[in-house]
Amino acid sequence: MTFTKLSTLAIFALSGAAVVGLGQWAAARLGENALIPPITWGATLLLLGGIVLSLAWPVRQSVTRQVKTSLIDPLYATRVLLLAKASAVSGSGLAGGAVGVGVFFLSRPVVSAPALWSVGFALLGALVLMAGALVAERWCAYPPEDTGSQGREGERS
Repeated sequence: MTFTKLSTLAIFALSGAAVVGLGQWAAARLGENALIPPITWGATLLLLGGIVLSLAWPVRQSVTRQVKTSLIDPLYATRVLLLAKASAVSGSGLAGGAVGVGVFFLSRPVVSAPALWSVGFALLGALVLMAGALVAERWCAYPPEDTGSQGREGERS
């Protein structure tokens, strides 16, 4: 298993910023109202970051426990890992989108403070989702099994 790469997250963030920023600019050029992310968007992303972490916690406990009394279901761990990877990529794209909206509002002649607060909260929520997902992804990684010298001795026989 490979962890989510920083380059992948950067590509999604840049793509999100470009698409949303250009979309805002095109809407303004067509005379439409600019889209302001609601406060609930940032709150939902914060909540999702916490949910991903809480789903990964039992897997982490299973991985770090010295005495393996009860192993976690491997399918559960895989599903949580996939959710964490998807959340990391989504969080980076949404963070980029929030940056695109923020740049759009900052480039206007009149800056609306409530809109910037809303964009800042959306950016915070997206970053928390991405960070929580990256932590959850690390928690779901089982360490490689140590076959050590026993496996090599068995091969010589």
